[in-house]
Amino acid sequence: MTLSQAGPFHFVVLIPHRDSAQTLEPYSRKLFSAGFAGAYSFPNVAPLALVSHAYSRNDLKTLALSQRNLSARSQDGKLRALSLQTVSCPSPTLTLFGPLLDTPIPSPETFPADATLYRFPRLILCAALLGPGDEALTRQSILPELAVPPFRAAMLANMSLSPLDSGAPAYSFAWEIAESVWLPAYSAA
Repeated sequence: MTLSQAGPFHFVVLIPHRDSAQTLEPYSRKLFSAGFAGAYSFPNVAPLALVSHAYSRNDLKTLALSQRNLSARSQDGKLRALSLQTVSCPSPTLTLFGPLLDTPIPSPETFPADATLYRFPRLILCAALLGPGDEALTRQSILPELAVPPFRAAMLANMSLSPLDSGAPAYSFAWEIAESVWLPAYSAA
């Protein structure tokens, strides 16, 4: 990972309900033990977009409704974790590793054009931030098993990510989760 700017960087992220997210915490611990130094460098969230500034509450609500409508297309409205994958962000150059969620990201028109710098191509629930050489680890058989229970309850939130002055540059970040809104309740209508 290389940083092209000093930060802080702003994201809009999907945060699963803590009952589902709790399965990722021990998984990150296992990844760290297996050699993934970035297992604690990014929170267990799924970024939807890199943004120039935090979204307003109304923008988050609009996006949350769109995300719920997309997840409602599955048989019971739950988001499910699929295979482990990676997704990259161009600036800052970050590679996130974790389970792919089975729902798409809302269409570009749903995101405020004046604030959205990059829309992620797919939802990856981050279990580790990959640094130089870590990509090879993802293809080895050392990866522990992961079972994230399907979930309906989730929220969208603004998140800022700031590089720390000390520590390994590829992995040393502080983050803050700010304004958040729950996805609307699922309706089987």
